[in-house]
Amino acid sequence: MESEKSKFINLKEGAHRWAVFFLALIIAILLSQIIIRIIAYRIAADVEKVEIPTFSTDVLLRDVEARRQYIAPRVKGVNFFVYTVRRGDNLWKLASKYHYSVHTLIGNNPQLTTYNINTNQKILIPSSGGSLHPIQKGDTWEKIADKYDIDDAKILRDTNYTVGKLTEGDYIFIPGKKPAVDLMNQKMQEAYALRDMFISPLGGAITSAFGRRRHPVTGAVSVHGGIDIRAPMGSLVGAAADGFVIVASYDVGYYGVAVFIDHRNGYITHYGHLSSIAVREGQRVRAGQFIGRSGASGRVTGPHLHFTVKKGDQSMDPLKFLW
Repeated sequence: MESEKSKFINLKEGAHRWAVFFLALIIAILLSQIIIRIIAYRIAADVEKVEIPTFSTDVLLRDVEARRQYIAPRVKGVNFFVYTVRRGDNLWKLASKYHYSVHTLIGNNPQLTTYNINTNQKILIPSSGGSLHPIQKGDTWEKIADKYDIDDAKILRDTNYTVGKLTEGDYIFIPGKKPAVDLMNQKMQEAYALRDMFISPLGGAITSAFGRRRHPVTGAVSVHGGIDIRAPMGSLVGAAADGFVIVASYDVGYYGVAVFIDHRNGYITHYGHLSSIAVREGQRVRAGQFIGRSGASGRVTGPHLHFTVKKGDQSMDPLKFLW
């Protein structure tokens, strides 16, 4: 009997000790949580709070730096910076440097009314391709995704990860897409409409622009009526638009070997300094159709394509029509 009583007392004392142990452990855990919260609160209090700045719609449109400050903390995975245009810069060169199309620079600079940029002008440059979308009345994530042919609106939400409510006049970033032409200012809409007319006859750097220049052969200052596109000898040249060949000759004066195409809408295009011709006069051609190969015929210093756009008797800057 005494032995059973002793066992009971030992069990009771053991249970008491374990109860005290667990109580002490719970108290220690609670104290540690309180201490951690206090430390975290103090650290947070010492950290400077970052607030996304707000600007009026007009300021966001006109002020490039304000637009950068506003959009940068809202977009995940894309860096934005303000670039000051230098002498010799153009939108095509800058876009090529960042490995995306010129549409990205146009889409991030709604203040632009022309494709020409001037020395010391400021433009917003993103680190990857895409465009800013100005929020319209009634916009939803789903409507915007559908407008830019994006399969899942979640892509837009994830990219613009700090954006909650869509507010008219604000901007969100549309990754990898061209700007919406119908949301551009009127002058840029007109400029885009011109670029629906023609495609580039071949790829290559522009070595001589439209306008006054000193001729590389004669040295005389005159108006260059087209653009020169650098191309290796024998590169394929395509028609810039549908039309009818009105000249296909191996002797067109300083053009050398050349093709002229009448597009029957008031416009005629010239393709000069070719090495060979693949069409005949009177032939109907489609946009992009092979018409000849680049060369160095006529009055030149090296192989390239001279490309002219004329409306009636007036030569026009081809860069108003080409991307």
